[in-house]
Amino acid sequence: MDVDHTALPGLNRRFFRRAATLGLLAASLFVSACKADVEVDVTVADDGSGVVEAVVELDAEAAAALRDLDENATGIPLEDLAESGWQTEPPTETATGGIEIRATKPFGDPPQLTEVLEELGGQDGMFKDFVLTRQQSFGQLAYSLTGRLDVSGGFNVFADQQLEQVLIAETQSLQSLAEIYGAKEEDVTVRFSATMPGQLQEDLSTGTRAQGETSATSAWQRVLLENELSVALATTERSILAQVLRGVSVVAGVLAAIILLARILRYIGGRRRQRSRPRVQGPVDAKGRAVNRVEPVDESQHDLNLGGGPSVHRPGTFQVVALDGMGVLYQEGDDINRLLIPFARSRGSTVPDEQISARAREMSLGRMTTASFWPAIGVFGDANYLDSEYLSLHQLNPGVVKYLRRLRSHGIRAACITNDAAEWANKLRINHSLDSLIDLWVVSGSVGVRKPEVPLFEVLRRVTGVPPHLILMVDDNLDTLDAARTFGFGTAWFNPGGTLEQARGHELMRNFHIGESQAPSQTPNEVPSGVPGEAFGN
Repeated sequence: MDVDHTALPGLNRRFFRRAATLGLLAASLFVSACKADVEVDVTVADDGSGVVEAVVELDAEAAAALRDLDENATGIPLEDLAESGWQTEPPTETATGGIEIRATKPFGDPPQLTEVLEELGGQDGMFKDFVLTRQQSFGQLAYSLTGRLDVSGGFNVFADQQLEQVLIAETQSLQSLAEIYGAKEEDVTVRFSATMPGQLQEDLSTGTRAQGETSATSAWQRVLLENELSVALATTERSILAQVLRGVSVVAGVLAAIILLARILRYIGGRRRQRSRPRVQGPVDAKGRAVNRVEPVDESQHDLNLGGGPSVHRPGTFQVVALDGMGVLYQEGDDINRLLIPFARSRGSTVPDEQISARAREMSLGRMTTASFWPAIGVFGDANYLDSEYLSLHQLNPGVVKYLRRLRSHGIRAACITNDAAEWANKLRINHSLDSLIDLWVVSGSVGVRKPEVPLFEVLRRVTGVPPHLILMVDDNLDTLDAARTFGFGTAWFNPGGTLEQARGHELMRNFHIGESQAPSQTPNEVPSGVPGEAFGN
């Protein structure tokens, strides 16, 4: 394929700058008669935010044409995209010798997706009437994406009003440019896909469907000039917190019924015993009634005591040890103030400390993704890279790996219950190879509630499948331990410098070093090295 550079009317730079974002990415179509694929992927997160990614893949001939144009300083100016808030990388070579041009941009909520797609394709481009919704009801989240993918206008779908004005000024049309460079509509394939959380709803999904473990994807494809397609995708995601609360309410209802039944049985039993007692023989009054008879005891007045006092740990071995994340499993307990805020400052953030803390709390409740978190606290760049850099600051507590191995050798399961973002908790456990040591993970960002709120404890009880008194919770926060003890868990305060007087009646655990004496003043209520059960008779 030959490109006639003399036919270029000095239009390329102005063309690219005036084109809509997708037009800018696909502008090389007008300088080649080669095949190209245009792909737009929308990924929606649990909170309704997400990312739009646009990819243009050109074959080897088109790639050679672009390189030739670059020699004349007329190539694609990707810096224009960066100025519009799009994240780009230099074009990369494909395995077949072609090139791939990629740009991404996040959106913070469902309405912003419409704006990003309009920015991507232009006001009169291929994305028409796109609407993303997220609705929450008791027990589930519902997501819906609808719109129209219209490529019937051919190459014109890559233009907008500003570009048309430039073309008119140059006395050329978009179609005439395509004819000059031999570009053909049938050589251009447009693919649109959407990925949303939850399970696919068959009644609204019109594209090629794929169901994953936690999300569903549908894709639609058209060649330029073909008829428009209706885009429709709906998914539902069960709310773990709602299900837990529903379970708690069911349990409470069952307990209430048991109490009521017990009182009824006590009352009936008392009445029966009363009727079966022999009448007391003695003097009677003028109407024949016994005098000084023995009155029966009203046993229905004795309430059934179902607890409510302090937790009592029965003798025996704990079956599960649940470790807190920050401050127990990992060294730093005050990770927001001592790690996250200094990290944000080192990356140029000027957002106030309290705002950073508030956003981190939202993320730990599952209301933000890390992709939306970093820009919200004034830190910009690739979210995965920033995650990795920040999480590298978290180190395991000394001795915790040996401790976890010894738990496993004694047949005791290990769990982690932590207030953290789901993405961060997952990456940390991968970074530190904890999957083979910790059996169960309860993360606030996945449940939507933080310690010391009861629903998170209920999730722990359910995933372990054992009664609370067989679970030992190890935490560095006394308020959390107070709430856990009320729920019925065994409790141990992890504090290397703590004393029993400060522990509020919880067991005291100073470190994870097996075989080491923890303190000269160790008492039977302190947890020494080793495993629960060996430690303090439980």
